[in-house]
Amino acid sequence: MVKNVRITNFADVRRVVDFASKLPDEVGVHDANGSIADARSLLGMMSLSYTMPVKIVSENQQAVNDIANLLVKI
Repeated sequence: MVKNVRITNFADVRRVVDFASKLPDEVGVHDANGSIADARSLLGMMSLSYTMPVKIVSENQQAVNDIANLLVKI
């Protein structure tokens, strides 16, 4: 499952890392430049470019949807 999301600040990055760290499944984050990070890795996530939307990728559809929902702005 793949879903495009916009991450706009460090708090968003931190939310993704915290949530993904609790999941049994692997979750990857792909930026527009082709770089990939493990969503559990704060250092990896900080190395990505967030000028464009990123892709959340996992075999677990519910995990992808849950992470996307974390990033919905209210």
